[in-house]
Amino acid sequence: MGSARVGTKSKPWVMTASRSMRILLLTPLFLFATVPQQPRDAEKDTTAILQANYLYNIAKLVEWKDPEMRSGNFVIGVIGSANLYQELIKQYSARTIGKQPIEVRKLPRAAEVERCHMLFVGRGDLALLPEIYKLMNGKPTLVVTEYTGALDDGAVVNFVKVDNLLKYEMSLVNAQKHGLVVGLTLKNLAHKVEE
Repeated sequence: MGSARVGTKSKPWVMTASRSMRILLLTPLFLFATVPQQPRDAEKDTTAILQANYLYNIAKLVEWKDPEMRSGNFVIGVIGSANLYQELIKQYSARTIGKQPIEVRKLPRAAEVERCHMLFVGRGDLALLPEIYKLMNGKPTLVVTEYTGALDDGAVVNFVKVDNLLKYEMSLVNAQKHGLVVGLTLKNLAHKVEE
C-alpha cells in the first residue's frame, strides 16, 4: 500500500487564510477611499449650532439705539452658511428678542443688503464684505463674520477658533458706529474686546 504522510499540514489552507485576512483588513480602506465626501448635515454641524446659539444670545445682550429697530420683527440676515441659516430657523425662529419676534432671512449673495438687526456673512462670501461694510456704515446693523482681521475691517462680532473651541471677539468702536450698546455680560464673555 502507499505510504501516508503523517504530521504534515496542507500549505494551501495557510495561504488561503492569510490571503483572506489581508482582504478582510484592506477592503474597508478601499471602500472608504472611494466614497465621496458629503457636505455636512445641518443637524450634525456643531459649528452652525454654536454660531446660532451665540447669535441669539448676543442679540439679547445688545441694545439698538435707533427707535425704528425696536418695533416689528427682529431680523437676522444670513449670507452664505446654509447650515447656520437652517439652525437659526429650526431653533430660534419661534423665539423673541425682547418683544420682537425673530425673523431669519436667507439673503442673496450680493452686497446690497436689506435692513436687518444682525447680518452674518459666511466665510465663502468674504469678497462681498468690503462693499457691505461701506453700505452698512452708520446703519443700525450688527455685522458678524468669521475671518482673521474682521474687526479691523468693520465687523462688530467675529467668530474665532481658540484651542479648537468656537469663541467670539468684538469691537466696541464698530458697535458704537452702528448705534449699538453692548451689555457688560457680552463684553465679559468675549474672547477679545477691542475698545
